[in-house]
Amino acid sequence: MNVTGIIAEYNPFHMGHLHQIKYIKEKLQSDYIVIAMSGDFVQRGAPGLLPKHIRAEMALRCGADLVLELPVQFSSASAEFFAHGGVSLLNGLGIVDQICFGSEEGDTEGMLLAAKILNQEPAEYQELLQAYLKKGMSFPAARSKALNGYLSLLPGSTQQTVSPELLSSPNNILGIEYCRAILSLNSHIKPVTLKRKGSGYHENTLSEGQLPSASAIRRFLQKAEDLSPAREMLPEPAFALLQQAFLHGEYVTEDDLDLLLHYRLLSSSAEDLASCADLSPQLADRIRNQLNYYQGFAQFAELLKTKELTRTRIQRALLHLLLNIKETPREAGYCKILGFRKDSALLLSEMKKNSSLPLLTKTADAKKILSSEDLKLLDTNTEASNIYESILCHKTGRAFRHEYQKQIVIL
Repeated sequence: MNVTGIIAEYNPFHMGHLHQIKYIKEKLQSDYIVIAMSGDFVQRGAPGLLPKHIRAEMALRCGADLVLELPVQFSSASAEFFAHGGVSLLNGLGIVDQICFGSEEGDTEGMLLAAKILNQEPAEYQELLQAYLKKGMSFPAARSKALNGYLSLLPGSTQQTVSPELLSSPNNILGIEYCRAILSLNSHIKPVTLKRKGSGYHENTLSEGQLPSASAIRRFLQKAEDLSPAREMLPEPAFALLQQAFLHGEYVTEDDLDLLLHYRLLSSSAEDLASCADLSPQLADRIRNQLNYYQGFAQFAELLKTKELTRTRIQRALLHLLLNIKETPREAGYCKILGFRKDSALLLSEMKKNSSLPLLTKTADAKKILSSEDLKLLDTNTEASNIYESILCHKTGRAFRHEYQKQIVIL
């Protein structure tokens, strides 16, 4: 049995994601595809545009066999923790042979070399990193320059395995983090990368003749009065689910967090702020000094941005404050199923036999099968999903459904 894992957000599921699934089935000849998918909040420090069960159904209708939830502590974290959480989840299943991810590089040789260096942190690399940080660079920029500087010290043949663009593209950087996680976990899983086609990860505009990025699609959807042009951006099954969701107001944007975050900021002390993940004492002071100028989630993140702190880092910090996330664990402690296809019975059977992680098909049963630490992880994730649900209920006027009441998607 050949099983491929994907770590994804599907925010929303688009043609590039369908291309990846087709590649896995046709080129890698996988029998099954398992998705570790972000829940209701995503890595850029924002809510997922669509609820996680709708995004899970999109994936299943477009070729995935099983969708698992990546807990919010990982899904809203920096690339390192996001990747490590996703890889540890897939690795814990005991059945995944390879992880496939998109990258600008299109090859894993340089990524594995960079991953090995970052995991080992040689003295020369550490000296370069500290020197760049002292110059006031953000950590991602300093790390990139330090790694490039260290690579220049290596023999020429080794340097040739790393392209100049490897450390400057977001999907490459995430790919390196997947490789780091695989190496640090001593996992048998093989990293496989598919060269990205179309617009860049952060490209916010639609370009004719190119596969649009998820960022560009979200930007279009949030402003469009007519969704019909999105038919060319999303596979038909995914577009049908998106259209239905938008018709009923079942979507969430950063703007929907404005009042919730303002209340949380006003009711938090400096110590409360600094206790949250990604929220340093310096950022806590900056937040309190600028609080009178708060107008909304996105506006405040932009206001707080500095040379050392990227907007994405700040958004993650603000989201962690809102969701009361204090820390990010290194590894997943359980496996929560969001959806599966009925014809993947063999996959589920093998997973139950081989998984080192407790399997959750019914969240209400968690207290019976999870350790106290893993239960804390789940409880924080449940609270975050209930906040997302409360926003939807406020927008649509429908009745609230607790996370424990939500059903697995079965096709």
